[in-house]
Amino acid sequence: MINWHRLFGLALDDYFTGTHYSVEMEKDVARKRQVLDVVIVRGTGEALVDPCDGLEDLRPHNLLTYKSGQESLDAWAIEELIGHYVNYRKAFAPREPVGAFGLYAVTTRRPRVLAGQVALEAVKPGVYRLPVVGRTVTLIILREVEPCPRNALWEIFSFEAAKVFAGADTYRWRRDDHVPILEQIYQRYREVGISMAYTFEDFKREWTREKLAEMTPEERLRGLPPEERLRGLSPEDLVRGLRPEDRLLGLSNEELVRLKDLLERRTSGQR
Repeated sequence: MINWHRLFGLALDDYFTGTHYSVEMEKDVARKRQVLDVVIVRGTGEALVDPCDGLEDLRPHNLLTYKSGQESLDAWAIEELIGHYVNYRKAFAPREPVGAFGLYAVTTRRPRVLAGQVALEAVKPGVYRLPVVGRTVTLIILREVEPCPRNALWEIFSFEAAKVFAGADTYRWRRDDHVPILEQIYQRYREVGISMAYTFEDFKREWTREKLAEMTPEERLRGLPPEERLRGLSPEDLVRGLRPEDRLLGLSNEELVRLKDLLERRTSGQR
């Protein structure tokens, strides 16, 4: 099974970079290893601006279960989430009030069986409230959320090629090390048979052009060897702006003598 859960967690980790929330993946919440897909914990940093639909009311502790396009969100997954909440609260925040915890179920496609078993309270397109044993789970259906810039991250995990392209083009990653994550996402989509006519190589070229446009000349040249920096420059461009004495640096005595003779011949020919 492709590890969509880890890729989803890495993308969320980028999404919350610089905010007052941090992301932990595959959180071990019991003595017998039982991992929760994602935990989003409030800390220091800036407040989240214009959050993805469904994430407007984050609490100090937010527990999230995720189902990719290859999985189905069912009643058992919700029961597991509640169990993880109980174990997490006992282990990591036993003195926190009930209101300090948020429960989220994020799924690529609509959970039709679950929707036939319990009533889903619609909040906005793709976002529902699911009341379960005294708690409310926020259900986010990635294919149903409104296509707009704030939901670009959700679109990347929609398992629909057009939305994936739109999300990848719109989402502004917070961290510079995101390219390998996006490359893995594109590769995984190809492996499950989703046509990606717009290749990762196309994206990388466009991303590089956009990044270069934002960089200063000094930043563009940083790390390039001298020969790469000078490639394509004409002799006139190479010496433009240099003082006469600087132009002579590096010449051997023999070269200086030949240059002197050349200048004398030119000077005498102009008389």
